[in-house]
Amino acid sequence: MASTITIAQAWLKRKADLAYDNKAYRVFLVNNTTSLTPESTATAWLAAELATANGYAPVTGTIAAGSGAWSATNARYEFPVIVAVFTGASAGFTYNTVVLRIGTETAVVGVLEESPSVTLLAGQSKSYRIVLGSDD
Repeated sequence: MASTITIAQAWLKRKADLAYDNKAYRVFLVNNTTSLTPESTATAWLAAELATANGYAPVTGTIAAGSGAWSATNARYEFPVIVAVFTGASAGFTYNTVVLRIGTETAVVGVLEESPSVTLLAGQSKSYRIVLGSDD
C-alpha cells in the first residue's frame, strides 16, 4: 500500500517567507584557490571575496516582504529573480565562483562554480539570474 503526502502551498509560502522576507542578500565573487566548498562557513567565503577594485563590487539588495508568489509552471513558491551583473574596469578581475548569502546566516545559500575561470576586462560584463524558491 502506497501513501502520498502533499505539502500545502501555504506551508511552502510560510517556509520561504521566513527564510527570505525582508532579508538582505549579497551576491559576491571569489577566486577559489583553496578548498572552500558549499559547506564552508559564510565567514570563510567572505574572507576569500575579491577585493573591491577594477570594477568589482558585490551585488546587494533586500528581498521585499510579500514579494513571493506561487509559480504553477514550476510548482514552487518563488521570489523575484535576483539579477547580479558584474563589469570589469581598468585591469579587470578574474573569478571562478559566484556566492549567494542571505541575511547574517552563518552558511551561504549556495555557490556556482565557473570552469574555466572568468576574466572580465574593462567594459566586459557577465550577468547571473538567481531564483529563490521553496518546493517539496
